[in-house]
Formats: sequence, C-alpha cells, structure tokens
Amino acid sequence: MISIRAASERDADDLPDVERSSGAIFREWPGLEWIAEDTVQSADQHRALIAQGVALVAEDEEAGAVGFLNGELTSDGLHIWQIAVHRDWQGQGIGRRLIAAGRQIAEERGAKALLLTTFRDVPWNEPYYQRLGFHTLAEGAITPRLLKVLENEGKAGIPVELRCAMVMPL
Repeated sequence: MISIRAASERDADDLPDVERSSGAIFREWPGLEWIAEDTVQSADQHRALIAQGVALVAEDEEAGAVGFLNGELTSDGLHIWQIAVHRDWQGQGIGRRLIAAGRQIAEERGAKALLLTTFRDVPWNEPYYQRLGFHTLAEGAITPRLLKVLENEGKAGIPVELRCAMVMPL
C-alpha cells in the first residue's frame, strides 16, 4: 500500500536512488539514453528542498520510499523541480498521486498554478502531464522565470530545443 506524505530529513539519503532508478526508462528513448546515467539531485539538495520547499514522498510499507516530488513556491505558483518514481513502481498511478498531493499543497498555500519544465514528446513527460491537466506554454507565453529555468537547463547540458514549459492553472 502506497502512502503519500511530507518528506522528512531521514528520507534525503534514499531519494537519489529513487531518481536514478526512475531515469532508467530513458534508455528506451533514442537520443536521451544519457539521462539514465546522468547525475541526480544529491541528498543535500533534497535536504534543502525538504527544509525550504515542498517535498513529498510516496512510501510503501515494506519497500520504503518509491517516489517523490519536490519543488518550491515561486511568484507564479508551485514549481515542480522533480518528480520521480522508482522503475519497479512505475505505471501504478504514483506520479499522479504525487502531483495531486502537490496540487493540494499549492492550493492551500494560495498558489495560482503548478509549473514545470520537461521533455517534449517523450510519452512519460509532456504527453503524460497533458493528460493530468497541464498545458504546454507557447514560446511567447513563457514567463521570464521559466525562461531562466530553461536557460539554466541548457547550461547544464540539457538540449533546450527538446524541452518545454508547462502550467496547470489552479
């Protein structure tokens, strides 16, 4: 049985392994296979988001942490920095439940939207988020803050031409 709860300091060391496993699915996507071997958020980065941002964990009673969502409240909404579900647990609605819990927190804190950046056309990225109610922003509608996020992703080596910004108004 999976429960969704606020992440705690004790979760931080386990979450990089969840993200690494989650990224393994990219081995199946031509041109993005490198993501499966790319760096993930460190335990210290998770600790910072747990302390200052929004951090949720999907937990199985026996397996422990099997997924997470982390983000931060910004001037334009709750920005989801990362959502990851362990490869062995994908396809069971855990990501959908994490986003629903993130949405509830965003609404409780007065945020007007959920926002994220992701890969275009990758089935478990843009099309998935569209099914959950996110809309892809046209180039002219991307806020300066989201443009900066995309720019920073490019500086980190992520091919920006394959990325998009998305919003779910609340």
